[in-house]
Amino acid sequence: MAKLVHARLADASHRLPHPFRPATDFPAEGQSIDREDPVWMQLINDGSLIVDEIEAPAVPAAGKRKEKN
Repeated sequence: MAKLVHARLADASHRLPHPFRPATDFPAEGQSIDREDPVWMQLINDGSLIVDEIEAPAVPAAGKRKEKN
């Protein structure tokens, strides 16, 4: 299961190509990422990204939708 956290650039003046969106940069203000994904783990470990203390919005679990009658 994904562990979503909010991450931002360690240095807002730097440019970091987004690893999963071709021809776009990682937003300086940050975005929610999966903390357990190896790509994001590497960017956090090498100091390119900083994990914020605020938690990312919760994602509803699959298959838990209510049926409308």
